[in-house]
Amino acid sequence: MTDHKATPEQWAALEEQSAPEYDNTILELRARVEQLEANRPEKPDSSDPAGSLVERLAKTIYGPSNIQEGWRSEARAAIREVAAWMTSNPDVYFPPALVFALEHEAER
Repeated sequence: MTDHKATPEQWAALEEQSAPEYDNTILELRARVEQLEANRPEKPDSSDPAGSLVERLAKTIYGPSNIQEGWRSEARAAIREVAAWMTSNPDVYFPPALVFALEHEAER
């Protein structure tokens, strides 16, 4: 999926240039797009690769300014649970190195 985003001016121009019978369609499309954008989680900040997976997960779940030690414990538990699910899922092959990396990260 691309990150193309129409400006309010572009939406208005589209509404002005379209045939009147398509106005409701365009308005509905815009409302759906805006609703999807409002519910889409923010992308992790890849410009800051520092920090363990535990810290990144805790920041993603609770916000960067709300991290406390108890929340790191919860993030560790979530990582361990994903690793356990990967090893117990017979329908999908997960490389053991990947599972090991997750388990290792949970202990950092």
